[in-house]
Amino acid sequence: MNILELIFNLSIVYIIYNLVWWLIIKLPKGFITGFNENIPLDYVLSALKFLILSNITFTNCLNHIQNISANAYDVSATYIIGGLFLFIYMASKLNKKRSLFSLATNFGLKSKFNFSNSISKKLKYENHIIGVSMVVYTACIGFPQFGDIIHLNPLNIWFNETIQGLYQAPILKTIFGFFGFFFMVSTFQKGISSIKIIIDKISGKSTEKSSKNPMEEMMKEFTGKNSGKNSSEKVEMDDDLYVDFEEMEDNEN
Repeated sequence: MNILELIFNLSIVYIIYNLVWWLIIKLPKGFITGFNENIPLDYVLSALKFLILSNITFTNCLNHIQNISANAYDVSATYIIGGLFLFIYMASKLNKKRSLFSLATNFGLKSKFNFSNSISKKLKYENHIIGVSMVVYTACIGFPQFGDIIHLNPLNIWFNETIQGLYQAPILKTIFGFFGFFFMVSTFQKGISSIKIIIDKISGKSTEKSSKNPMEEMMKEFTGKNSGKNSSEKVEMDDDLYVDFEEMEDNEN
């Protein structure tokens, strides 16, 4: 029961964190840059976003441990679950970007959706950003002094207090709780899917593909109808306008 409570709390924290990040970072950045791509700035913001998220995850795991007066087993389980939750979330976001980029590439929609080769390079480096974020999370656990520095960092404290302040608002608490539940279920599904893929790879099984992909057929029809149209019209995609509610960005950090 304590584990489910932790996962539910982390789900709500991630949703509110993404909302706050979009409001104070992504939206102003878009206005400043004219919503144009800025690869160096995107790298910095992506790294900063995931590093802060790893700090927030550690802090919430630590608070959970303190609130339940956990024994050694509970402490280990809490940190492991927190780390898995963080990793699944970051990996799923990267996979969404890759899937979207791959779809646009396969069906000749890169110009339509304003994708460039720099996006492919950015996706490659985001692997390193995720790795560094997981190292920071692990270091907070393995080195208590470092964990204290992260836990008491003013930026970390501000984000946690802002998240808790928004969640405790009477009406918003119900809304965030509703979306938090579905976010938690979605994360469970992603985790199960990832475990299945790993097991299949270890056992040497290949993933079966259907002979015809309905989405593929639909996209081929779409590209065929629009092949004669002016390709100068471009749509700038925000990678996180997926209705996880937490995700309100693309080309995102």
